[in-house]
Amino acid sequence: MAVCLALHLAFPWPWVAIAISLACAIAAYRLGRHDAAAKPLDEGPTGPDPAETTFQIGNQALPHLRQGLNRETAQHLADIVQRTAEVDAVAITDTQMVLGWSGKRCPQHQPGSLLSETTRRTMADRSIRIMDTSELKGSYDECDLGTVVIAPLVSHGQSVGSIKLYVATHRVLPSRILQHAEGIAQMLSLLMEVVEADRQRTLAADARLEALQAQIRPHFLFNVLNTIIAFSRTEPDRARELLIGLAAFFRRSLQHRGPTIPLKDEIDYVNTYLTLEQARFGDRLHFRLRVDPRAMEVPVPVLTLQPLVENAVVHGLSQRGTPGTVSVTARLLGTHLVIYVSDNGVGIPKAKQYEIFEMGRGSGMGLGLSNVAERMMGLYGPEYHLRLRSKEGAGTTVRITIPIREDRDVTA
Repeated sequence: MAVCLALHLAFPWPWVAIAISLACAIAAYRLGRHDAAAKPLDEGPTGPDPAETTFQIGNQALPHLRQGLNRETAQHLADIVQRTAEVDAVAITDTQMVLGWSGKRCPQHQPGSLLSETTRRTMADRSIRIMDTSELKGSYDECDLGTVVIAPLVSHGQSVGSIKLYVATHRVLPSRILQHAEGIAQMLSLLMEVVEADRQRTLAADARLEALQAQIRPHFLFNVLNTIIAFSRTEPDRARELLIGLAAFFRRSLQHRGPTIPLKDEIDYVNTYLTLEQARFGDRLHFRLRVDPRAMEVPVPVLTLQPLVENAVVHGLSQRGTPGTVSVTARLLGTHLVIYVSDNGVGIPKAKQYEIFEMGRGSGMGLGLSNVAERMMGLYGPEYHLRLRSKEGAGTTVRITIPIREDRDVTA
């Protein structure tokens, strides 16, 4: 494994790194632990070589895994594994339900079926289990499958799903099936980590590019310049201040490095943006900021608040016929920083709220709520998704929850 790591670091190109990672996974797959007490192993009849099978599956699975783990991609994966490993059936799950099924039909395991307690335990302790289907909870009278090997899919130390290999026999399980399960699970897990890392790099790059595009998009830039021109005739000092603010706005967008910055810097960025917008909206735009001073140094994802504030101004208040207010509230709750970005604008129709976090559908809103949400989940996990509450005619509130690092004591 040390040699694999050295080779991996020596070749920074993504596809070379992936190819080396595939080879490393094949070399390492036998190190998995499993609970074989429920079923004895036997060499059994010869079949596809586990190492070769694992490599073939990884090669075919990568394009699908780039789309994430969902019903469509899970179905493709199940078909690939069932066809290549020559088992009677294959199931791919996430942490809640069966996503994909291929092979002999079993009514209890159709896509959408909730996971068994055995599968949940397998993901919880990240072990491999071999079970006779008769020992599993529920009726399997209509199922022609006899034995299942359940292996967890693990990404960045967390179980994100499982793969199940089924054989029809209730007799001794061929050892190659266990080897298949170990190798395939580790291969898919490694590929998911590689894909997620690549996706996060892409998101970060897209966020920076889209941020710059949003900041200099014609209608924003022209509106600010027109405002500055108007002030230059009547209030030249004010025009000068706005030009300085516009330059600072662009400068800040290029200075950020890394995925996070202190909350105080993100708030400064928001204030610069609002200074420019208030020059255009005048008394129609009000801003209220309430931040716990202890939270100012807490790291937050770069370009998180500004896109949400921009969304509130452009899509909430600008369509309101009367003056409106954008509020940002930040406070510490235990080991978390909770931020609310609210407006009393026109609100978001309920039908649109369900799709607003989908990639590509929220892109009209500054950076896009979808991009901010994806970056939040990439940094902190799915439990830190954005929360949105909106009512037509009453306004919108977006809640952000950010975990505070254990090495920081901001509550003292």
